[in-house]
Amino acid sequence: MQLAQLTTSVSAEVTRCDACQWRCELGDGETGQCQVRSGTTEGIVLHHYGLISAASIGAIEDHLLWHFFPDSRVLTVGGWGYAFPVDQQRNQYAQPPTDESEQRRLDPNRVAVFALKKLCRGVIWAYGDPAVSSDYVLDVLRACRASSRYTAIITNGYMTLETLDSFGHYLDGISLDLRGFGEQAYKRLAGITAWQGVLDVADRARHRWNCHVEVTLRLHHGVNDDADELRAMVAWMLTTLGDQAPLHVIPGDAGAATASSVAFARRIAHEGGLKFVYGGEADQPTICPKCGNTLITRKQGVVRMNGVNDNTCVQCGLKLELYNSIFKR
Repeated sequence: MQLAQLTTSVSAEVTRCDACQWRCELGDGETGQCQVRSGTTEGIVLHHYGLISAASIGAIEDHLLWHFFPDSRVLTVGGWGYAFPVDQQRNQYAQPPTDESEQRRLDPNRVAVFALKKLCRGVIWAYGDPAVSSDYVLDVLRACRASSRYTAIITNGYMTLETLDSFGHYLDGISLDLRGFGEQAYKRLAGITAWQGVLDVADRARHRWNCHVEVTLRLHHGVNDDADELRAMVAWMLTTLGDQAPLHVIPGDAGAATASSVAFARRIAHEGGLKFVYGGEADQPTICPKCGNTLITRKQGVVRMNGVNDNTCVQCGLKLELYNSIFKR
């Protein structure tokens, strides 16, 4: 029986889970919002520790991290469970198989060894919510950092600051899935209304742990494409993440956005001061915002850093905030 580490004793019968922002208080036999943690008299049991939902090898760009170790191979692993109710209803990785013969376990050290063996420069957690699997994710990050692999997570940002801080020493990059910038958008697309804690996590990751953060906004027409909310999001990014923080605006799948609405959102982001705003196309280059030089080309899955030398534009000398070393934080 694997017990969760980030917990607080509320009483002799109740333990609070401090992994995600629900902070469920669980008595014996009660299940948390994530549906994969439950209370016992000894603490909170993790029913999915060490279970993986999927694993693959590919390009880091596939995870919408385009300024983070460009043109590198990454091992992607993921677990089970989600904090957002909407994700639990729609995602195939919400619950692990009940049949033990269908369950796949992977020791954290084996993740690191496999990445090294397959010449992957890094490891990224995807498919499942890293907050819900925080104990296992921490062990994976720690093992991969010990083997000099870079580390990253895809997250909706609904983890607690305690969870983020446990990751901090071993975490290099975050692909932040921002559902919108308002209560109604989060109520529709995530099933929550208290969403501002997501912003606090991104702020702390950037400034306390110097993590590279790229934001993805999946645009849903009439849900999270309000012009004022988009401007507020851009202003937050400028203040918190800086004007070189990449923003990926792509069509969503609930009330799908048209190409014109994606273009409209990108224009708002550019006009608001963000230097690197991408759409949904895979073959978009990275252009120097100062001189127009092509810094990174992306064509048919091939990525080349032709216009960059020592993180500066070779043509005008602009200093770029590309993250490509685990030794320079």
